[in-house]
Amino acid sequence: MEYTHTIPEFSSIAEQWLIMASSKWLYRFRAWKHRRFGVPGLQRSGPELSAWFRTPLGRAVLEEEQNCLEAQLEDLFGYHLLQMGVDPSIDVSGGSRITHRVMVAHHARQRAALSPLVADHHQLPLPPESVDLLIIHHMLDYSQTPHQLLREAERVLIPRGHLVIVGFNPVSGFGLVRWCARWFSDRALWRHQGLRLGRLLDWLQLLDLQPAQVRRGFFRPPVTYPGALRRLHWLERWGKRLHWPGGAFYVVVACKEVGGAIPIKPPWQTAERPVPGFGVSPLRRHQKTVKSTRYR
Repeated sequence: MEYTHTIPEFSSIAEQWLIMASSKWLYRFRAWKHRRFGVPGLQRSGPELSAWFRTPLGRAVLEEEQNCLEAQLEDLFGYHLLQMGVDPSIDVSGGSRITHRVMVAHHARQRAALSPLVADHHQLPLPPESVDLLIIHHMLDYSQTPHQLLREAERVLIPRGHLVIVGFNPVSGFGLVRWCARWFSDRALWRHQGLRLGRLLDWLQLLDLQPAQVRRGFFRPPVTYPGALRRLHWLERWGKRLHWPGGAFYVVVACKEVGGAIPIKPPWQTAERPVPGFGVSPLRRHQKTVKSTRYR
């Protein structure tokens, strides 16, 4: 038996080498891009964002968010409220009338503003359809898997329950500063997702979460001087009155819609029953009585 061995051509070897080199270079480029511009973990983004909310600009943004949420939460009722946020020490559910309120914490050492629930935000230890109102405060911005976070939120919500999402608006002055600052700074504040409002609404509709209300806030430029922030406060009134799309944050209120089902009775329940004591079936409206003409 003869065996033949073909020597590959030089062109095919060069092509394979180029493919391997390009794939290796592409893998390294993606890894560098993720390290440089990717969303950091909660162990890093949580403390940095908590420190930013204590700055003059962060306090002004948080104050406008709380004012916007108070107007939205006062009409949402239920028995159980769950809040998920990057910083568990910040409570934005003060305007809600629900008494039982729980805050999800990353680990047991974190200080929570509400009753803490130490768990993973993407895998909540709660039964399905157990929460009436769920608030996500900038958690989608700093989640590495936002789709899983939304699916978990939809799972724990009861039918006709409400989901409230607070996120940074990339189409704003704050978003423009974030896009420029992420090239020169690796702070977690500038490395969030930057989810557009239209994209978020599409995700919600795919999960049968119908958006009911959309609000925007903080129309001032992102300056860090307290005096300038106070002098530019008049932009908030005009921005809300004219519904400007350039607010630094947006608030989305969505309702979980569940299709209704028409119960169908089994055949043994729809059968005609005889009149008790007579053994005869009652006449229906569509049945015609036959008159006897024998004795006419």
